[in-house]
Amino acid sequence: AIDGSGLQEALFESELFGHERGAFTGADRQKKGLIEEAAGSTLFLDEIGDAGPAIQAKLLRVMETSTFRRLGGNKTLTADARFVAATNRNLAEMSRNGSFRSDLYFRMSRFVITVPPLRERREDIEPLARHFIALLTRTAPMTLAPDALKLLMGYAWPGNVRELRNAVERAVILARPGSQIRAEHLAFI
Repeated sequence: AIDGSGLQEALFESELFGHERGAFTGADRQKKGLIEEAAGSTLFLDEIGDAGPAIQAKLLRVMETSTFRRLGGNKTLTADARFVAATNRNLAEMSRNGSFRSDLYFRMSRFVITVPPLRERREDIEPLARHFIALLTRTAPMTLAPDALKLLMGYAWPGNVRELRNAVERAVILARPGSQIRAEHLAFI
């Protein structure tokens, strides 16, 4: 997995394609990129809508030709990875208004899975909250009180699943280990 919004363009390129020794200051050895590391498997590109134009062009080339070069390299390498991308942006709209390459959009959009926002699938709130509680309280399991669940179910979740996880994590911190998470342990906004 690589996050398109978390790295500067030069670092993103180095992470994705790798680099040769001496390619830039601090490149004291050759480094394989994630495309090379993902050989025979899947590379997950998170927040692809945040990738800049130069990265979009290079991604398109890799997807079209299955070839790439490490930064500072002159040897063409073969990419043997499947690409899966995610974003919270509307890439179709971005490609229409020119802020995302339409050729890359069409290349990536041959199979699209749309996940509706959490507010449109309230039936997922309780199992997700219980899952996060279980992950966060392995040594001292906690439960979810009915008043807390009611509060979770009634909230709009503009930050979707990430916001739910953060709310549950805060509640786990505020509640006594091994006890119940109650409404007063939850804080939104």
